[in-house]
Amino acid sequence: DHRAMSPSERRVRRRLADRLNDEASSVVANAHHDVERANQLNGNVLETIFGFLPLNHDVIRLRHVCSDWEDSLKQACIPSEFEVFSLYEFMLMETMTTALPNLQHLTMYSIADGYGLGYMNGDNPDERGRTYRRTYDIGIISNFQKLRSLAIMGVDLNGEYPAIFNFPLLEKLVLHRDERDEPNYHKWDLELLAGLPMLREFECFFNQSMTGNLSSLRVLKDTIEKVEIDKCHQVVGNFMDLADFPHLKVLNLNSTSVTGDIRDIGANDFTALTKLTLPRTVYGGSRYEFQSIAEVPVFMRQMYPLAKRFSLNLFWRLSNASPDWYDDTNEVDQISPPFVCELITLRGTRIGWRWRCNFPDEDLIHPDGPSLYSSVVDPFGPLEFSNLNSSCEINWLEPEPDRESSDYEDYTFQLGYAQREINFYKGCYNPPTEDEYNQLLNVNDQDEDFGDY
Repeated sequence: DHRAMSPSERRVRRRLADRLNDEASSVVANAHHDVERANQLNGNVLETIFGFLPLNHDVIRLRHVCSDWEDSLKQACIPSEFEVFSLYEFMLMETMTTALPNLQHLTMYSIADGYGLGYMNGDNPDERGRTYRRTYDIGIISNFQKLRSLAIMGVDLNGEYPAIFNFPLLEKLVLHRDERDEPNYHKWDLELLAGLPMLREFECFFNQSMTGNLSSLRVLKDTIEKVEIDKCHQVVGNFMDLADFPHLKVLNLNSTSVTGDIRDIGANDFTALTKLTLPRTVYGGSRYEFQSIAEVPVFMRQMYPLAKRFSLNLFWRLSNASPDWYDDTNEVDQISPPFVCELITLRGTRIGWRWRCNFPDEDLIHPDGPSLYSSVVDPFGPLEFSNLNSSCEINWLEPEPDRESSDYEDYTFQLGYAQREINFYKGCYNPPTEDEYNQLLNVNDQDEDFGDY
């Protein structure tokens, strides 16, 4: 009640009210000034600024500042990668389909399927597929028509999803499942890659529902640089259909049903290739089975020009049906006959090949072995006899580098590392006969030192 206040109290109250009014006016004026400054940023400047911002919820909220900012966000091409690995990111991606439709890089993982959440089935789903308590439409990614890269990792898809293969600017597509995951019912054919005319890199692992012929990739002849189709057994065709691709650098067709003959590769084929992996259904492909030991030296001499040109990620074995084959005695810790064959490349300084007991452990593969200055690996340390690290002597396809050359030190380092595995079969350049093998076993029982054999 003003009538109960003293004159001094009323003066204090008026001064306080005037100060609050002045501060409120200042806040309003500053707000108008900030809006005016925001409006002064033209679209090109805003798009550039937005392009450097991380993709998160705060960026999406910027569209509420003013209409110009909202329009600029829609036009901005943000180079950052957006990852969807939970329902929260999926819901944020839904908003981005309209707020940031020019997203360029997207990676999608499973959205917490442990809680009964998953993606909707596509067309023509398999009745053996999983069911979810609540599903979400992965097809909304079709709104991102300026995608440059798309990776779908470990996602349970069931049926056909044509939206995945309709991006005119896409340069990289990765479709990965882990072999430990449930069966992959994502149904699609290689012909769908025609909807990705700018594709440069393509990877697809562990999909038994994928079909197609390698010849379908010919529509990508002028752009494709990397093709990795691994553990996709319904993919067929002849790998030589890609031989004239001018930019193809990496070709991995492991565990497909592709056919052909590696010896057909000529000097003018696969001119840009640096790494090649072929399935056993190709003559000379990885884990291809030779019918005799005598067949191998001739084959390896044919492989020499290819090994000089690019990395051959290939291993071979002797067929069980070969007349040269024999069984071991299946005793515990017994060294097996050396019926697996591999190429040896010592950092490009020397190429050869040898027989070994088993397909090599990844940690013991020496063609691209440890650094010359590795402080962890002892390149000359002995290896205990085992089926993983016992091999025959190396059959060299070219002479030793000159001792005065700059590569010689590197060569001797890698040679020492490779020779660690020449132990039980020291002195043998080809698998021993069955009688010779049994003699080796008898010697091994009598004397643990086989260095002089």
